[in-house]
Amino acid sequence: MLTLPLVLFIVMCEIAVGAFTVMFALDWRNLVKRNFLVLYGIIYVAFAALTYLFQQSFSTPSLLNTFVPLDKAWTGYETLPMLLFVLFMLPYNLFLWLDKNAGVDGKERAAALSQKGGDDEDATPTTPARSGPSAVRILRLLSGSLATLAGLATIFVLAMIFRPLESANLGGAFTVASFFAAALALGGVMTAMWLGHWYLVTPALSEKPLQLATTLVLIGVFAELLLALAAGPITTPASQPSTASSTTHTTVVAPASTPAPNSTVTVKPAGAPVITPLGTNAIGWLRILVSFVIPIALGALAWKLVRDRSFQSATGMLYLIVVCVIAGEVIARGLLLIGLA
Repeated sequence: MLTLPLVLFIVMCEIAVGAFTVMFALDWRNLVKRNFLVLYGIIYVAFAALTYLFQQSFSTPSLLNTFVPLDKAWTGYETLPMLLFVLFMLPYNLFLWLDKNAGVDGKERAAALSQKGGDDEDATPTTPARSGPSAVRILRLLSGSLATLAGLATIFVLAMIFRPLESANLGGAFTVASFFAAALALGGVMTAMWLGHWYLVTPALSEKPLQLATTLVLIGVFAELLLALAAGPITTPASQPSTASSTTHTTVVAPASTPAPNSTVTVKPAGAPVITPLGTNAIGWLRILVSFVIPIALGALAWKLVRDRSFQSATGMLYLIVVCVIAGEVIARGLLLIGLA
């Protein structure tokens, strides 16, 4: 139970960083509507702030240092990048509100003005939109880039802290990479799912942004699968046989004169293995099914539906992928942190 808050914090952090990064990539390329960016910019900064508060309660350096297997050289660097990630998202949202030409709206407006200026012989030279980006857009992209870098730094620090729990694969390199792949898969599917809802009210939108977001989800899931196969099965102290040479048996004898019902006391011997309803191998296979097999199949179907402009059906597939990817990531992080129990 002590590791459950850590599992939830890691998943929340991966969602926050991944979702904002994918949204910012769509913003950088002017692929989505400004209203979409404004709405989910607010949602993502609120979720990031909630994640930071969760970290302050359940994943502080003082708490992490109580776990022996973790890399304590990195625990002191966890708070700052997470705080910077939240703080840089605030000016990004501010400049997004100020920039009326953000997103595909401004791109279409600039193209219309350029076309109008080219067709009108009496048009003044100031009629077409300015060729260079505005100062507000530059500031927005700068703050968004800084927020993205701070978020990626947060994921890196988290991965380095928990890397010793699975460090057999090239010193934990695959474990560190899996954190970034999970952030891409989780964040990508969240943004893709919200974007799919946007198509339900504005069906005339181009399918390119949703197709790009779905592609990023598939890339993240495939990367997770390859890293999981390369890392091999997770070996935890709970799954290893006990090698103790002697076992101390403690017997508690109740007074014979005053027997009390349901007063049996069971003392767990030191070094006894942790017994779970399912073995780690069975849970690992369940993770493969939930995290990889189902999302890849549904993701490929969603990609095809987006290409055919069947946005309602594609959004339904993305809903299912969200459930599977989040559940699979909880299982994966639970398996990783079972060594702390």
